[in-house]
Amino acid sequence: MTDIEPGVDWRIELDDFVSVLETAPSLEQAITGSLGGDVRMVNTSDGSSFPLKPHEMGTLSAGWSSDGSYVASGGQDGYVHIYNSEGVHTGTIEMTEWINALAWSPEESVLAIGSGKRLTIVNTAGEVLFDFDDQPSTVTAIAWSTDGTRVGVSAYGGIGWHDVSGPRSGRRKRFDWKGSLLALVISPDGKWACAGAQDSEVHLWKLWSGKDLSMSGYQSKIERIAFSKDSRWLAVACLGDLTIWDFSGKGPAGKEPAASSQHNNHIEDLAWSPSCESIATGGADGRTIVWEKPTKAGQKLLPVTMIGASVATSRLRWISEDSLLVGREDGSLVKIIIEE
Repeated sequence: MTDIEPGVDWRIELDDFVSVLETAPSLEQAITGSLGGDVRMVNTSDGSSFPLKPHEMGTLSAGWSSDGSYVASGGQDGYVHIYNSEGVHTGTIEMTEWINALAWSPEESVLAIGSGKRLTIVNTAGEVLFDFDDQPSTVTAIAWSTDGTRVGVSAYGGIGWHDVSGPRSGRRKRFDWKGSLLALVISPDGKWACAGAQDSEVHLWKLWSGKDLSMSGYQSKIERIAFSKDSRWLAVACLGDLTIWDFSGKGPAGKEPAASSQHNNHIEDLAWSPSCESIATGGADGRTIVWEKPTKAGQKLLPVTMIGASVATSRLRWISEDSLLVGREDGSLVKIIIEE
């Protein structure tokens, strides 16, 4: 499975725009899906793949359990399908609305599902453990606390925190915000909850106190954010710009982000490398750019490698320090070898 495109090791074809791409913790497998409903399990070494259950009207979400033993996909058809790492189907959950978000607990093989205004927690057989069906608005993203005891959901109006373990199980509290939140991540050290907002801001909460602050000045909504695994750097994509905020010390307040703009169109996805020494961005301009992580706040980011293609990038994930999986709007999924 080769390709004449420079740097491409293999290529497979899905039936439509690649809407979902997630790698297993081992980086040896990936699950990918399309807006046409195609879903596949992929061997990242050689590109061999096999189909999983399709999602009529489009695949919207997917995720691997923390130990890589299970993987799930969700779609606009309202179904979530769960498989073991060999692709054997273990359970199906039927919801009443499309599946906007999926996230596995970092501690157990327990899956959180966002569907409409509902947050549902299930086990690997698809049995419902908790059902919080009264969210104030549509769930846009899900993130677990680092100890797996709470699940956070973003929506219009803020973040809801739901206890799913211990004596407070079933209870909830809220971090209110007046606007619509589109993305949600928790820093790996468990100190920060960060949300990308429709109103062109990144909003932050200190999880131990609930104190909040905003990072503004962006020109459009924020849908792609990602922490480095040491929790020091938060990468944010907005239009064609990449900014990386320094969370060392007391956090980003009063600091300028490291920043650059090398994309000619909006950034569709971003991902830190396994070592977090680099970050990759993929844009609607067809460019895949690898950046070296900053060393201090406020510096100008310079690209290490820039790979161009005639087709827009839709999703990307690292599978080693020198290779990426790149999904594109024409349905192609390629493995790219990075050469500096």
